[in-house]
Amino acid sequence: MKLEHIVALAVRLFAVVLAIYALRNGISLAPYFHEQGWEGPSYLYAGFMVVLLCLSIVLWKFPLTISRGIVTFREPGERGADSASAEEIQVIGFTILGLYFLFYVLSDIIYWGFIWFVSQRNLEYPVEITLEQKGAIASTAIELIFVIVLLFGAKGIVGILHKFRYGSDA
Repeated sequence: MKLEHIVALAVRLFAVVLAIYALRNGISLAPYFHEQGWEGPSYLYAGFMVVLLCLSIVLWKFPLTISRGIVTFREPGERGADSASAEEIQVIGFTILGLYFLFYVLSDIIYWGFIWFVSQRNLEYPVEITLEQKGAIASTAIELIFVIVLLFGAKGIVGILHKFRYGSDA
């Protein structure tokens, strides 16, 4: 198995989890489609779920292309997992960890986006965003930055860890 295939497998698993999340939340939203005052927000939320389903289809169809875009190695397609260096395995590990956390960040972004939309648009049932919710929104933004660093900066993280562990002369 080549190194890109390991990340591609994680991308496909992420696509399955994303599709299940979208279907589960989309179906639970069905009763609100015709309830007075909730038509707009429910259609927006359903739109988010359709976008997640489309994203999961793209992730399922093109996992190798996406994995090569996220993780690039010096000799793409030539190295197998049995001949990989410790740094390359760490890069793969951080990338898979980033995909894992990306699911939670995406679900939180959709949730907070929906809450914000309802608080701005629904005047019949006012929804006020509390201080704790604002803190959770800020936490989601910080988590998104962390996920982006894990996904696209895995080589840099490995380099920093290597430097801390072995010093500047290694």
